[in-house]
Amino acid sequence: MSLPTIVTGMHRSGTSLTASFIKAIGVDFGDNLLEGDRFNQKGYFEDVDFLEFQRSVLQKSCDRTDPGWHDWGWTQQETLDRRQFKKYELEARSLIENRPQNGVWGWKDPRTTLMLDFWHQLLPEARYLFVYRQPWDVADSILRLNSAIFSEHPDYALKAWAYYNRHLLQFYQEHRDRCILFNINSVLQQPERLVELLEDKLNFKLERRDRQRVFQQVFHPDLFKQLDPGHPFVQLLRTQLPEYEQLLQELDRNADIPSPFFQVAMPTETPLEKSAMLLHYRTLKAQMHQQAIAHQWEQEKQQLHVHIAQREAELAAVKGSRTWRAKEKVFQVKEAIASKLSVNLFANGKA
Repeated sequence: MSLPTIVTGMHRSGTSLTASFIKAIGVDFGDNLLEGDRFNQKGYFEDVDFLEFQRSVLQKSCDRTDPGWHDWGWTQQETLDRRQFKKYELEARSLIENRPQNGVWGWKDPRTTLMLDFWHQLLPEARYLFVYRQPWDVADSILRLNSAIFSEHPDYALKAWAYYNRHLLQFYQEHRDRCILFNINSVLQQPERLVELLEDKLNFKLERRDRQRVFQQVFHPDLFKQLDPGHPFVQLLRTQLPEYEQLLQELDRNADIPSPFFQVAMPTETPLEKSAMLLHYRTLKAQMHQQAIAHQWEQEKQQLHVHIAQREAELAAVKGSRTWRAKEKVFQVKEAIASKLSVNLFANGKA
């Protein structure tokens, strides 16, 4: 019996981490996986064929005149036309047919979030793992990519987060029995809760092994950063753009494993002026740190030039000394003798 398993959620929300864990405990994600890079060192665990298919479909189904990030299927006016998906059904079926027809298999791609209804029609027996993360952490992670589009339009990160998670939540509410909706921060603390839901809610028969040890092998805490609730960026979003926190709360109310964010005491609300100045100060601090590093490099470069100049002067002094000149003379005499011997040996050989 084939049991398709789909891992998805907003980009930079922990879908790769989830897929790596699920793969390690027995789900077949295929062999043609997208390799890791400096932004995702452990790997993306994305089937390249499914990835390229969905990327192409989303780009072709967006209004090209509407600014945004079409690679992710998001535009400012949210012009993704899902009616276009029908044209690519045969290609999608071909992808499915090339995957295992028995056992637990699947794929992971954040773009699937925007194509859930499409895949549900083709794979009505599929099970879904929906990952979400706090909006400020996702935005922070996206900006760290230093991508041109998000550097020029940093607000795109938050807007895409809301767009993706609205779709995720809607599908979950319509198909609760075949989905697990969870916050990645909570799963990081207790991965066994996710395994229990896989077995109890989705009836997975997973390999028996030390899952806590497996999770520790696939997860490295330095690769997954979280902003403190008192961070001025978090405070600004919560006070000035409450719609993002409201959507996070809605996700938590529906989730099988909600986030820990609202379960802890919130720091005292920071005045808007203070938050703005704190953000400005952090920017200045980062700039001053970069300037200090550049100044240190310049000093080290100058010291190196001085050191090289000193060594060159010492070498010139040695070459100008009587001892050096005497050695040069001896070397020249030896060269002349060797040359004369070679000529004599050659002449004798000819004779």
